[in-house]
Amino acid sequence: MKCKYCEKILSDDAELVLNYFHHVGSDHYDSLDAEDKMMYDIRKKMMQSKKDYELKKKNVGDSDLIFNSKNSEI
Repeated sequence: MKCKYCEKILSDDAELVLNYFHHVGSDHYDSLDAEDKMMYDIRKKMMQSKKDYELKKKNVGDSDLIFNSKNSEI
């Protein structure tokens, strides 16, 4: 896939979308228009939120299981 902001060719592998996202953020963020910057920032926050959730779930455990064990009569 070719970057629409430069001549760089990104390989078509399983990580294509993520690689393109990081490429645009690191190399072309300043050249994005207001709408594209907003969408980039939203995607970045969503990815960070997912990472935070997965880390919390790994450290604390599944919230349903914790809630049910604390409030269980058994």
